[in-house]
Amino acid sequence: MRYLYLLAGLLCIGTLIVHALMGGIETLNPVMASPLVLEIRVAILAIWHGMTLVFILSAMAFFWAFAADRSKSRAVGLLLGCFYALFGGLFATLSFLWFEDLMILPQWTLLAPIGIFALIASI
Repeated sequence: MRYLYLLAGLLCIGTLIVHALMGGIETLNPVMASPLVLEIRVAILAIWHGMTLVFILSAMAFFWAFAADRSKSRAVGLLLGCFYALFGGLFATLSFLWFEDLMILPQWTLLAPIGIFALIASI
């Protein structure tokens, strides 16, 4: 089952690429060009780049968990698995509640599988 850590790490890299390329054009750039107060725009920019770091560090942690002894990697899988599963669930829930359409905010389609793979790998 440890190969699921490898798959989770690869999905993190893929999510990072989608986040940087598509997300920047569709979400970040319009927010930064909006008339929102500068402090809010800079806070959103910081959160955006913080998520970039989360994807990079998570991928590194998953690759380490794949290579490490199971007893050492279990906590990483459980922690990151919960994070990604809950984060995916948040996007799915908000997309459904606000738009009644799960695909308006499709981020959950990448985030939830990362979490599921990590949780399965850790059991």
